[in-house]
Amino acid sequence: MPSSNKPVPSLTPQIASPSNRKLSKLQQEFNQKTEQIEQLKQELTTRRESINLAQKRIEKELRPIIEQQLEKRVELAYLLDEAYALALFSFREKEKLAALIENITFDLISSYERQDMVELHDKYAEFTYAERTAFPAEDLDEVILEEPEIEDAFEDLDDFERIQAQLDREMEQRERERLHRQKSRKTKAQLAKEAQAKAELSNISKASRRVYTELAKQLHPDKERDEAKRAWKEEAMKRVTQAYHHDDFFELLRLQVEFMQEQGQALDTLPDEQLQYYVKILTDQVEELKAELHDFLTGPNAGFYTRFCGTPKQMDQKFKSAREDLNRELEQLKQNIRTLQSDPQMIRVLLK
Repeated sequence: MPSSNKPVPSLTPQIASPSNRKLSKLQQEFNQKTEQIEQLKQELTTRRESINLAQKRIEKELRPIIEQQLEKRVELAYLLDEAYALALFSFREKEKLAALIENITFDLISSYERQDMVELHDKYAEFTYAERTAFPAEDLDEVILEEPEIEDAFEDLDDFERIQAQLDREMEQRERERLHRQKSRKTKAQLAKEAQAKAELSNISKASRRVYTELAKQLHPDKERDEAKRAWKEEAMKRVTQAYHHDDFFELLRLQVEFMQEQGQALDTLPDEQLQYYVKILTDQVEELKAELHDFLTGPNAGFYTRFCGTPKQMDQKFKSAREDLNRELEQLKQNIRTLQSDPQMIRVLLK
């Protein structure tokens, strides 16, 4: 055990032959899967970090310009409201003017939470803002369930059956949560795909439970008299529990490798039956990570990532371009307001 109270650095689980003999096909496949998972995790981490950084930069660099634009759009809405009362416009033009005010105010309320625009919106809209945004009660009954906790991770770890029963209950709870999140009716193809994913998740959960139980027994801190080793075990156990909660078999395996190395054990001693089982579970986790990465590339965050994220140099260029566009729009908005204030008849240009 290390003398410090920090766990050893994380390692990619890899099988190496101490005698330099050629690895078996199964051992090579194990190494390929773990390396692939490490790469996928790194790419996902990089994308998440880039998105988080972009969100911070938006608040710092773009939000002040956007706020100025919002104030000018509010000013424009009130300017159009005043013009509506003038005798300059025909009945048809006033219909268009009312629709324009309604659209501007609705966007200010729904997109930017400008509740001060509700009264002006309702003045010109056929339906009030509250009526337009009313939702059926059944759409609001989603319950957010908290992640279960392992309260007795360090207690009575010699009682193997007690640990197994506790982990079984947690697996059942997770399954109930997944079922709860299923709302709409699915097609046969969707149901078949979900059944396959469920089976893969079940395999990962079972493997995670097995490794977690082994590590929980080995890392029992209450039985350790050496204070430095005890502190290390407590910290390691926190990481083990967190990985188990997220069904992250790869991370649990990584932690197991760290512990095995601390004990002078080697991965090449794993029996083929266990190794084959690990390869199957790692394959399932590869597919999960690929699906998660695919969501980044095609899901709701795809457009945001393309517009604002990337390498530091790419992000600098994208934010420079965004600032220039926003400032250009702001100046145009200011100019439009000045023009309409000096000559209300120019509002007809907006109505075409």
